[in-house]
Amino acid sequence: MASFHNDALQTLYSSVTERAGAQGHIPLHSPGSAAQKTVDGKTYTYWRVYLASGKHKETSLGRAGEPATEAALEAKLLESAEMRALAAEVQILRKATFAAADNSSALTLATLFNAGIFSHGGVLAGSDAFGALLNSLGVRLPANYRTEDIDIGSTGSISVAIPEERSFLDILRDSGIPFLEMPELHSRKPSTSFKVRGQHLKVDLLVPGTEAYETKALPHLRAHATGLPYFRYLVTNPTQGFILGKEHVVPVMLPDPARFALHKLVVSTLRDPSRALKADKDRRQAAVLIDALAEKFPDWLTTAAEELEENARPRVGTAATQALSLAPGLSERARDFLADLGAHA
Repeated sequence: MASFHNDALQTLYSSVTERAGAQGHIPLHSPGSAAQKTVDGKTYTYWRVYLASGKHKETSLGRAGEPATEAALEAKLLESAEMRALAAEVQILRKATFAAADNSSALTLATLFNAGIFSHGGVLAGSDAFGALLNSLGVRLPANYRTEDIDIGSTGSISVAIPEERSFLDILRDSGIPFLEMPELHSRKPSTSFKVRGQHLKVDLLVPGTEAYETKALPHLRAHATGLPYFRYLVTNPTQGFILGKEHVVPVMLPDPARFALHKLVVSTLRDPSRALKADKDRRQAAVLIDALAEKFPDWLTTAAEELEENARPRVGTAATQALSLAPGLSERARDFLADLGAHA
């Protein structure tokens, strides 16, 4: 059966995400500290922060002791205190095994949030979404779920208005992380993935498509995305969620958790036989979510099953039967749901 965090931790998570949801912009630097320098006998106040690149940045606040300088310093100290308080609470959640992204992933997602990607049609999919959904349900994290891939999906039209001279790659580089376009196997195909040289971190753009996995243009982002079968079902009716980072809490849009679980079952049947381990991972992730939802929100599972595309039902049924053998510790209600999927697909 699903293992849940205690009430105190779930209350802390709710408090942290409520405050994070009020953010209009996420700072991409350390909380910072004040420093003073004397030049030609005059003392100036500076504010120093560290950027994602590891470099520090200093901003002059003005002559020390001047009212405008003191007001600017007070505002910086207040922002810094709020950032430190949030970071301290995030650390408590991380130590309690809430799902959390690594620092580079969190900074990348914060950059996409700042650019309006998630408020204009972007939906986070993949393993980061899985972890965030578990957090929202209060589920204790299973071991070894993470990857370093960030999957950004949409129904096909992320409507972010970015200046003509900028692109999705430019937005990613606003993080201070040196992203590059990844070349495709076929050199004539435009890239749909972005990677950091020397790191495993990768960002993929995804939209609904077919089993031909065609490449589709996203004109508003001056980028291209990979079309995936059954993907429209996943990214329809998304919900707000949050990614815990090292010091940040990033508001994102997530798939409906029940749809995410059933889509994982579909995806497991699309894997090449050589990716059997990944297919098993898909089915285990689906089982974990179904177990939690069967206890907390069984109606969500019923609705998601009713809204499945007709041609996806046989795939879901096959994978549901396989998931039963992979996850023997499921609750009776979750096992019944999976068995029904297998019988009626």
